[in-house]
Amino acid sequence: MWACVALGAASGFGHAASFEQVAAGPQGPFDATIEATVRSASVRPDQVHFELSAVRVVEPRDAPAPERLLLTLRVSPERGAPSAIEAFVPGDRVRARVRIRPLETRANPGAPDRARRASRRGIAARAALVHEDLIVRRPDLEGWRPLAPLHRLRARAARRLARHGPGGGLARALALGDRGGLERSTRDAFQRLGISHLLAVSGLHLALVAALAFRLLVFVLLRAGPPALRADPRAGALFGAVAAAGGYALLAGFGIPVRRALVVLIGLVASIASRHPTRRGAPLVAAAVVLLAFEPAACFEVAAQLSFAASAALVWATRPPLGWIGGSSSGAGSPAGGSIERGTAFPARVGRALAELLGTTALASAATAPIAAGTLGLAAPGTALLANALAIPWTALLLLPVSIVTSWVAGLAPESAVATGLCAAASGLGTLTLQVSSAAAAHVPALPAVPRGIGVLAAAIGLALVSIRTPSLGVRLVTSFGVVALLAIAPPPRIAPAPPRVVVLDVGQGDAVLVQGRRGALLVDAGIAVPEGPDLGQTIVVPALRALGVRRLDLVVASHADLDHRGGLPAVLRSLPVDRLWLPYGGTGDPAFAELVAAARTAGVRVEEQGAGGAPLQAGDLEVTPLWPPSERPRTSGNDASLLLRVGVAGRTILLPGDLEAGAEAELLAAGVRLRADVLKLAHHGSRTSSSAAWLAAVDGAIAIASAPRFGRFGMPHAEVVERAQAAGYTLWWTGRDGAVLIGLEPVLHVRGWRRARATPGLNAGTR
Repeated sequence: MWACVALGAASGFGHAASFEQVAAGPQGPFDATIEATVRSASVRPDQVHFELSAVRVVEPRDAPAPERLLLTLRVSPERGAPSAIEAFVPGDRVRARVRIRPLETRANPGAPDRARRASRRGIAARAALVHEDLIVRRPDLEGWRPLAPLHRLRARAARRLARHGPGGGLARALALGDRGGLERSTRDAFQRLGISHLLAVSGLHLALVAALAFRLLVFVLLRAGPPALRADPRAGALFGAVAAAGGYALLAGFGIPVRRALVVLIGLVASIASRHPTRRGAPLVAAAVVLLAFEPAACFEVAAQLSFAASAALVWATRPPLGWIGGSSSGAGSPAGGSIERGTAFPARVGRALAELLGTTALASAATAPIAAGTLGLAAPGTALLANALAIPWTALLLLPVSIVTSWVAGLAPESAVATGLCAAASGLGTLTLQVSSAAAAHVPALPAVPRGIGVLAAAIGLALVSIRTPSLGVRLVTSFGVVALLAIAPPPRIAPAPPRVVVLDVGQGDAVLVQGRRGALLVDAGIAVPEGPDLGQTIVVPALRALGVRRLDLVVASHADLDHRGGLPAVLRSLPVDRLWLPYGGTGDPAFAELVAAARTAGVRVEEQGAGGAPLQAGDLEVTPLWPPSERPRTSGNDASLLLRVGVAGRTILLPGDLEAGAEAELLAAGVRLRADVLKLAHHGSRTSSSAAWLAAVDGAIAIASAPRFGRFGMPHAEVVERAQAAGYTLWWTGRDGAVLIGLEPVLHVRGWRRARATPGLNAGTR
């Protein structure tokens, strides 16, 4: 016990030190030449993320030196992600010219705080290469690296498997823990089916490898082993299974769930070898102590929380697996069906194996569902039990073994027909798996990521405890399904201020504005989306809409054709019921809108062109009036063709000008268009070519919001615009600084930033 206390204290001090390093991180962006050690790598289709440690700033010498940071490498099509990941592997010492900036991420309702997650790991800043060629390896600065050959092997295997398309990407994820070859559609399909845990190497994969190795070694030793082992090959097979599991753990990147499972497995084997049974859960506790002693931030990692929760549920609900090792028929919980007597008829054995698989899956689902819902907002579909009952045996008996063998051969063997054939076979199995998964997922409705309230989570945990402790398989299945159903249908907690409100989401250099009344909802723009890259409509806007309680949209508007405005809108149309889509005049014939128009027609959304002279739309309690552009005017600028809207709700008025420039502003002022509004979104992200003093005076609003990143390369909102807005009496809010900006419209104007709250005194109905 005292050893645990000492380890816990040391862990706490170490974690406190990491927070101090984060607090001392850079306060603004700067360019620097650094040397650092690659700690880990994460591959995506368009970029590679490296976690760097032991960072030293070479130049400028007086610059702050964060101990750890995240480095992003943009992957050009001609280079490709596999070559980029092979160039630098964990343990490499590199020198690079980078731009370092504070660790801040976008802050929105419905989205996890990724900056906080990184800071808990001691990461104080992020960096990007000044140029993709300005990074080199420094082998002269590297010490002894016993695992370097293994890292190179993983890189070679990843490169070879990547040549074989999506199927090879699936094999690469299962065997190497590298999900960089997985397409977004694959991740979505697995998540929709409730089997996305199979894509991340975890304790389940390690247990499958150990069980398969144990069975195979028992079979071999019984027939070809030394005489001493033929009598009882189980002890030798156990140690061989541990060795196989350890090799797989190293090959797969040695992540937290794998390390936890390996420590538990070693503890069990040590207990069996010493013939002294351990207390229930002792190996799991030992794994937790060891992990937290050396990596205290692991307790904040969702993967670790899910892994320990599933393991604890299995330990608490079942007897220790000593009966399986000893050959007794000790009931449920025996891995790989070991509790099934050899003399039992085959149909009965299959039935019992299926029952054990369903019971184990139900336990793991019930235990992990509240954590996934509370931290990620995710809920498993009702079909998850059936999907896992089919997917786990397929993965365990065929897909995973073939992927592991192929990865070893692809990493070790030279280019040969055998290696190419194995890669093709693994890719073929992976492709078949992806095709079946995609076809099945098409018939399962997508469950949105929605935060859940404390009361709902508490009820789900209560049902999970019943599922874990009941001895009845039927009750276990019913209660596990109840946990999933409760989390799926529960409404999100209320977010203040309540509707009617305006929410300007934090989408970096882009726009996404929600106007939400009591009976209507309008979305203008949805941030950027890049093919095979980030889609902020899918990752930020849709989760935020769900978290804000939006279930349908009366109107979606693309202010103009710039990608940072209309890029994420197709994802919105695919995810929510939408009545109609507005484009500026000429939009339906603009090739830039082709994808959006196609998505609207597929979803059955009515598409209309709007602008000056268009009829106002009454959408619930929202009155939406288009003010610009004029239909007869030729387009001289994409920005000046922005669809300008005035929205009225609850006696308040909001003006949304897109990226309108000063020239169009002057024309509107000269035409005498009524522009008065309480809330103004600054045009063109606060560019100095917009928001003239005359325009700000004509709007005569109380609140202005700039939608722009904090450390963007364009420096928006521009200082001149900030000065003009403040001189005109506006209270200025900025998504890059404040996160998403939420404005309550009645009975008083009330504003808060999602990243931090600031009071806005004096803004009430009586003062305007």
